[in-house]
Amino acid sequence: MDMRNSTKAWGGLAKAFHWLSVLLLIAVWVAVTLHEEAAKDSVEYVKYIMLHKALGVSLGAFVVARLIWRSSNVTPTPLAAPAWQQKAASLVHAGLYLALLAMPITGMVMSQLAGKPVSWFGFFEFPQVLDVNKELAGEIKDLHEDVFWPLLLLLTLGHIAAAMFHQFVLKDKLIKRMMP
Repeated sequence: MDMRNSTKAWGGLAKAFHWLSVLLLIAVWVAVTLHEEAAKDSVEYVKYIMLHKALGVSLGAFVVARLIWRSSNVTPTPLAAPAWQQKAASLVHAGLYLALLAMPITGMVMSQLAGKPVSWFGFFEFPQVLDVNKELAGEIKDLHEDVFWPLLLLLTLGHIAAAMFHQFVLKDKLIKRMMP
């Protein structure tokens, strides 16, 4: 399998970026869910939020690498579809990238403003570069949880629904293009 994209197919690295992004996003969600279910201020409560932050930072860095890779490659020719579907697909993909970047950025800014550390799996801690401002931290938290998270969910579900529509209704083998 060629690692680079062609006009006919996604390359191996683009496919790896796609599926590893899915796995990282699931891991970030599982970590925060476990955090929310743990007893407040327990060892588990702290452990899971630190894991959530480390995974979120990783996902953010991964998305940046993915965008750099994508911009340095050709994009496979879209399957034949009405112009509105192609435009919708482009908008959903752009929205997904925006939300996937906005989540770790708002998470990091929120932590900084709250004066809470962000460690990358215990290997290093990000330096505190913002002045503590708990009121602003709360506003950024609202963006993180009440704007960008629902947006990410909505776009992800739309992306999956469109893929299923292509697979089971149109039967145009779109999903096969992104499978390893």
